[in-house]
Amino acid sequence: MTERNSSPDASPDELLAREYERYRERTPNSKEMADDLREVVPAGVCSTYRAYEPYPFHAERVAGTTIHDVDGNEYLDFALNNGTQLVGHTHPKLTEAATDQIERGTLYTRPSQLLEFAATPLIDRWEAIEQVRFTNSGTEAVMHATRLARAYTGREKVIRMEGAYHGAHDPALVSKMPPLEQAGPAHDPRPVRESQGVPSSVPDDVLLAQYNDAESVERLLGERASEVAAILVEPACLNLGLVEPENGFLERLRELADEYNVVLIFDEVKTGVKLAPGGGAEYYGVQPDIVALAKAIGGGYPVGAFGGRREIMSLIADDLNEGVATGAAHYGTYNGNPLALRAVGVTLREILTDEVYDRLADHNDRLAAGYREVIEETGLEAQVKAVGSQGMVHFTEEPIRTFRDWTHVDEEFHEAYWIGMVNRGVLPHPHDASQQWTVSVQHTAEDVDAHVDAFADLATHLSDAQH
Repeated sequence: MTERNSSPDASPDELLAREYERYRERTPNSKEMADDLREVVPAGVCSTYRAYEPYPFHAERVAGTTIHDVDGNEYLDFALNNGTQLVGHTHPKLTEAATDQIERGTLYTRPSQLLEFAATPLIDRWEAIEQVRFTNSGTEAVMHATRLARAYTGREKVIRMEGAYHGAHDPALVSKMPPLEQAGPAHDPRPVRESQGVPSSVPDDVLLAQYNDAESVERLLGERASEVAAILVEPACLNLGLVEPENGFLERLRELADEYNVVLIFDEVKTGVKLAPGGGAEYYGVQPDIVALAKAIGGGYPVGAFGGRREIMSLIADDLNEGVATGAAHYGTYNGNPLALRAVGVTLREILTDEVYDRLADHNDRLAAGYREVIEETGLEAQVKAVGSQGMVHFTEEPIRTFRDWTHVDEEFHEAYWIGMVNRGVLPHPHDASQQWTVSVQHTAEDVDAHVDAFADLATHLSDAQH
């Protein structure tokens, strides 16, 4: 133990500092570009999440499973744009279809056959979806799903899980990752606004429960059911790395929604088509009333969708009766634009076929097994989760079932792992310990093994720092 403490990796701080220095040496052009971009774009990025220390590497092009940066470095990509590209980068079928559609037109604001082309495979995959509307992002999909639930029930409050991410609209920025000193006790969490500009009244309509704790949902319904429009939940919580439902959690939510006549909404923006062809609903065998979708359904093209039972979806209307809306409005110039619809249809009909899912599961299991073997060999304190095409390593041996459990993850230590993997030519997952890897249809067994080899090269240093 004494020898380890005297090594260059004697602490996570020292390991992280060394990996940061190596990162800077490999990415001088990205550093220069980051400095220039900050002058014209706040933080030099177009989504707050994309900014991190010391600066993000800047992409030049992508192809297949690889990102090339402006410094000539190549990265084997398992982040895949926040898991959006289950099909991999520049898939030839999508490129061919998009090129053809560009020539036909990228915006109609008129219905076309492409609506059916994109909608039908979603209806086929989700038992809960009888009708579907298209929008432009996951944020919009969840926003419209919750609006629809309020219209259907005539109530306004939504039960959500503390620590879950549901987009960037105002209610979603309440307690997505709240500081514990502001969040109150786990049994009675306090809603916390996590952005300036969110009105102080917004948290009043957000009721917080804990993921994997059905009793916390039941308590809220027992006290305030007459005010509750919906229960909003990810089937597997993918804002905590990867946390799966346990002990009949989703089944109990379905029972409670029926018992109290509230709408059960599955946010499948991240789980949709990635855990199974029909997302988390299929994988865990529980069907919601409304499904919100985006990311992987479009193969990298900007699209979102929300769908559900015909009884609920039929409330979407723009009509006014004596100046009062008679339904739930859904507007948007770019909604259902032909380029996005073409991408959805091709992705779901031609690329993400049944046989593809067997291969994805095999490669994901291979990656998880490789991580576990390295962890055992090096004595790292870590656990690996994997389901469908998704997986994650948490550098703790403590069980993670809820947001409060996840807060015990050492984020600085995880940062040393993440930067260390990038320095070894592998983008293991989107930046941050709250994320997860994605295995795409274009990854090979050799790609998976290269990922594991990079982790093996880094793991001894991580183990030295951890102990």
